[in-house]
Amino acid sequence: MRNIVLITLDSVRADHCSFMGYKRQTTPNLDKMAREGVYFQNAIAPGPRTIPSMPAIFTGKLMHFFNTDPFYGVVQNTRRHLRLYKTLAEELSQRGYNTGAFCTNAYTSSYFGFNKGFDYFQDFLWSSSKSHQKVFERMIRGSKLFRYLRNVKNLLLKQEAFKSWESYYEDITNWVNQAKEPFFLWVFLLDTHLPWITPKRCRKWGNFFNMYYSGWKIFRLLNKQNFYISEKLRNRLINAYDDSIYYADQFVGKLHKDLKDFDPIFIIHSDHGEEFGERGYYGHNFPHLYEENLHVPLVIYNGDARQRIEKPMTLLNLPAIIMNIADNKPPFNSLSNKDWFLSKDFDYKRGKKIIALRMGKWKLIVGQGEIDELYNLEQDPNEQENLINEYPKVAEEMKRIVKSHIKQEEIKSIHDKVPKIRGLRSKRSFG
Repeated sequence: MRNIVLITLDSVRADHCSFMGYKRQTTPNLDKMAREGVYFQNAIAPGPRTIPSMPAIFTGKLMHFFNTDPFYGVVQNTRRHLRLYKTLAEELSQRGYNTGAFCTNAYTSSYFGFNKGFDYFQDFLWSSSKSHQKVFERMIRGSKLFRYLRNVKNLLLKQEAFKSWESYYEDITNWVNQAKEPFFLWVFLLDTHLPWITPKRCRKWGNFFNMYYSGWKIFRLLNKQNFYISEKLRNRLINAYDDSIYYADQFVGKLHKDLKDFDPIFIIHSDHGEEFGERGYYGHNFPHLYEENLHVPLVIYNGDARQRIEKPMTLLNLPAIIMNIADNKPPFNSLSNKDWFLSKDFDYKRGKKIIALRMGKWKLIVGQGEIDELYNLEQDPNEQENLINEYPKVAEEMKRIVKSHIKQEEIKSIHDKVPKIRGLRSKRSFG
């Protein structure tokens, strides 16, 4: 049984990785791994933000948004999803793996239930003080004041997005050195998440002032829609972003070198992408299912295979691929043969599901705007021309699949509620 290392890079879009054709050499270590291993030309995230993407990736099941409350829904939907389904860590633990995780992202922390199945789980979230948890919980409830306090606290204490991988790298290697083999190590890097703080040696395209100025500016703009931003500032943002990807790539290269004696299989991916004004939005605060948010890198290295896979693939397949590796089977054996797959999110402000269906060259987006959207990604990869009226038969066929998925969700919701209803009736009968 092979040792397995899973590295999640937050917010990295595929078209900013040099092995995917980007003009800048942002990922030299990943480039080498991609050349010598397997990489996916069209890996698609199941969601445009960490939640709902990571719960789906960790279980192989799309998120179901049973709670639509704008403040508590995010927490409750995630916890429920991870309770309902076996996680990647649970499956590997049952196969005899020693499982460990180092995760700086609050939305994939033990607070949300991501520690399920791990023998060791370090999320650094409440390590400084219990007050940090209270600030985080008030922020989740929608408080702008506590969102500001959380960001200031993280900056001062160098936590979450301000915690560099170098500050806990020794903890990772110490865990590996004492872990029984086979081991499964998951590291979730937040260095590539805004505000994109990088050390001087890794600032290839930006500088100290622009890095902090860009981070401050984008935090002020995140929740605004269709605002004007100068081309100069946009370039500064992209420079800081690319520097952060280059910095994260240094982690990949160093870990690969330091774990050589353990001969692990490396799997590197992102949870979602990032918007840079393609449609007047920046960051990933909005539930947009366009390619800049869904098209992500995915590389599998040291697995005795060398291949570039062009066929679109959902990251929902990642648990099955890893299980095949653990079971000494071909990684892509017995994967779903469906020629379509879904990505989704929930717009808590509008109380509306948003679903994207990818089928061959076609992509349908339902619920995102006033009208549904249909794109031919071969001819229009940037999704600029909505063909919903030009190809009604294609749209109708794809809508049937989306409606079927929604109907299955509704049936499941009813089944989930029946025991609760019975419990209420039982209590009333004894009252």
